[in-house]
Amino acid sequence: MATNFWIVDTLSRELLRGHPSTVFFVEDFCGDDLLQNISMEINTAETIFVKKTNTDQFLCKCFAPDCHGMNFGNGVFAAAKVINSQNPSLTEFKINVDQTEVLIQILDDGAIKIRFKSASVTKAVVPALLHSALTGKLIVSVAKSDADLIVEIRSPKKLLNLSPDIDTFKRIHGYNSFIITTDTHYETDLDYDFCARVFAPKLGLFRDILTPLASVRLATYWAGRMEKKDLIGFQPSNEKNCYVNLSYGEDYTFVTGYCVISTEGQMAIF
Repeated sequence: MATNFWIVDTLSRELLRGHPSTVFFVEDFCGDDLLQNISMEINTAETIFVKKTNTDQFLCKCFAPDCHGMNFGNGVFAAAKVINSQNPSLTEFKINVDQTEVLIQILDDGAIKIRFKSASVTKAVVPALLHSALTGKLIVSVAKSDADLIVEIRSPKKLLNLSPDIDTFKRIHGYNSFIITTDTHYETDLDYDFCARVFAPKLGLFRDILTPLASVRLATYWAGRMEKKDLIGFQPSNEKNCYVNLSYGEDYTFVTGYCVISTEGQMAIF
């Protein structure tokens, strides 16, 4: 039996300029091995499988192509977009993913607002290999949040042109992803508070991606440094045009962004 799937460009209003995630609706979850193989076949940054459990409640499982059970948050945004496209009157609902429940709101202009638990961010020691991975870029400070390392560098222009040594990233122990960020009030007139690029080669993501969960961590980081709670984050990439609006609180951080459905198809696998 064939099942429908959707490919959604997340965190952008423009087709082919966001980060693609794939959404499947399922009657029941199959074995994780099958879901992982489907994720590898589709090969978007994240594939999310959605099961409706109530009128306004959904249970999800997320997979990255090379890593079981990874949730970057893009898939949640993609699922919210598809759920609302199939049920336009449903503008507030809950998604439970990886045993964490998030609240979804669809705003009047179509933007998707998601409530995540705020992240804890603490100071970290600069790993010995980090300077080599960033090919000499000036590191201002580093902080950690779970297995993510937040690295602030000097200059948005250098972040735009950054070509990190991915193999060196993979050799840095203790961290699964590297969130490289900078203050855009420095040397630019951009209407954003910060910009960021995220690299996670250990999780199978070899190109940079702006993720909602990385943005939650950055909200904690930048809210303290800038002494403001409402922030706009941007991914400075020639290939993507992604941005998020953030509202930081001690308990919850709200991430707001846009999504566009680029593809609808069927897979004869279930």
